[in-house]
Amino acid sequence: MKVIFVKELSGTAKKGEIKDVNNGYAQNFLIAKGYAQIATAEIQAKIVKEAKEAETKKLKEIEKLQALKLDLEKRVFTIKVKVGDKGQIFGSVHEKDISSSISSKLNYPLEKNQIAIENPIKQIGEHLVKIKLGGGISANVKIKVEAGS
Repeated sequence: MKVIFVKELSGTAKKGEIKDVNNGYAQNFLIAKGYAQIATAEIQAKIVKEAKEAETKKLKEIEKLQALKLDLEKRVFTIKVKVGDKGQIFGSVHEKDISSSISSKLNYPLEKNQIAIENPIKQIGEHLVKIKLGGGISANVKIKVEAGS
């Protein structure tokens, strides 16, 4: 009997997968527990349609992230920090500071775990910071650290 899995069953199948299984296993376990449905032409067409819609949505999301990457890379974001008498920064610039600066200017929510700083930023000047946007897309953003209040 051909069944379409509507839930993932670890070790057996993923959601949307079509498999040929024994009648007893299909009726008594898979269908009874809600893991699968009998594979009819309508259900197969529905699964194919949903997969196409999901792919289209994913491509649109990747296009948005590419546009955001280009926007991020052509800007310079300024962060003001407290500085001592000799021009030394008190502490360092953290991921949270960078994410709040970018989020406020672009109105795009960034989490601090999306920002990768190779070395702690402890000097005034321009620094490159890598931001992971998702979908395998990351941007190299210029951060300008200035003396402030």
